[in-house]
Amino acid sequence: KPMYLRISSGLIALALLAACGPESAPPEGNTVACAIGEGSAFAEVCTLEASEKAGVYLIHSPDGGFRRIMFDPAAGEFGSVDGADELTIIEQNGSFAEFTIAGDRYRVPHRLVRDEP
Repeated sequence: KPMYLRISSGLIALALLAACGPESAPPEGNTVACAIGEGSAFAEVCTLEASEKAGVYLIHSPDGGFRRIMFDPAAGEFGSVDGADELTIIEQNGSFAEFTIAGDRYRVPHRLVRDEP
């Protein structure tokens, strides 16, 4: 075989082995209810993860996507992070906030964001 065929075959094999590597670990955080996609029912399948920046959180969905949100403890309100899709509050009470972002719905208990150190 010509040298370039042996090299390219080796590179392809190496790329295939790398693609078969272990899956990444699930995100760390608390499970929250979400309804991903129009017409979906709420299920406890999303994960709320505190970011390194105070008051900013990531909500991971089971399909690997995520949303960045913020919580203002002084106002007790959730909002969009600059550059993120618009967050619209559906319902908010002393126990939880329910909001939508680009058609996906989330229900986050306030205790998960108020207890942040």
